[in-house]
Amino acid sequence: MNTLLRIQGYVTDAHVLEPYAKHSYDIKRYELYLLPSDYTHFYDLENRIIELKREHERQQLLDAEYCLSHDKRPILKDRVFAGTSLKFESLHSPRLEGAFSSLANDNELIGAYVQIVGHLQIQELGNCFLSFHILEPAVHPADGWDN
Repeated sequence: MNTLLRIQGYVTDAHVLEPYAKHSYDIKRYELYLLPSDYTHFYDLENRIIELKREHERQQLLDAEYCLSHDKRPILKDRVFAGTSLKFESLHSPRLEGAFSSLANDNELIGAYVQIVGHLQIQELGNCFLSFHILEPAVHPADGWDN
């Protein structure tokens, strides 16, 4: 299954220059919350998550070790949707393109219209998340509209 994503929208919160950990014992992650420009992304992602989980379950059923320890594995929630935003995260610093390469502060991204390149991924325990690898300014569809 192709898990590559390219989504445009508005940044609602960002930790792309400094990784963030919710609790002191958490692994620090780079995070970005995006209000997508097209709400069909929510439906598309829901369908892709279902498909990815089905494929993951099929693969796990082939693994005899998984069958023996399946009842012992905790069920973790997906980390894709955060209210009306999509949550992107990475353990590695995303590549910042264009004007974003000279950012001094994460707050400079809030409200920016961006394009994110990343992947829908599934972890060993079956929960999904969105990774992001490239963050770049996007041309807003209304730019030049009033000219």
